[in-house]
Amino acid sequence: MKRLLIVCAIAFSILFSFHPSASAESELLVPCNQSQAFQERQQNAPNNYYYDKPFQAYGSELMCGKDDGLPHLQLRLDRAIDIVIPFALFFYIAGFIGWSGRAYLIASNQSSKPEEQEIFINLAIAIPALLQGLLWFVFALKEFATGELTAKTSDLSVSPR
Repeated sequence: MKRLLIVCAIAFSILFSFHPSASAESELLVPCNQSQAFQERQQNAPNNYYYDKPFQAYGSELMCGKDDGLPHLQLRLDRAIDIVIPFALFFYIAGFIGWSGRAYLIASNQSSKPEEQEIFINLAIAIPALLQGLLWFVFALKEFATGELTAKTSDLSVSPR
């Protein structure tokens, strides 16, 4: 155990001691007010509110391509939360809906008239299915680990061609 710890410590120190230097600035993007192509676009644009205000905002805030003069959004880690939160909410809600429906169908298939349970929702089955859907990711991980979530290849039907 002691040797394993020493080997891991050496590997960890080697891994993180040699790294290439990174530049925070992109060579392809420059501030828009310094881009020649952006300034040409701004001069050729019609002179009214709908063109002036965006060009002023872009020129002071955004980065533009050197050659095209078009504003680009940089991918930065400090802005990653703007994407992570909506994605996580969407993923959780979609999983909740799917897992609750799956749990309801599995439970209703054990009744004597499963087709009737799909048309007329049985609250005694639906409420536990909804509660189970709140922790869908835990149940999905458990079923994936035990092999219940996926079907065996031998159980899948193949269309004869």
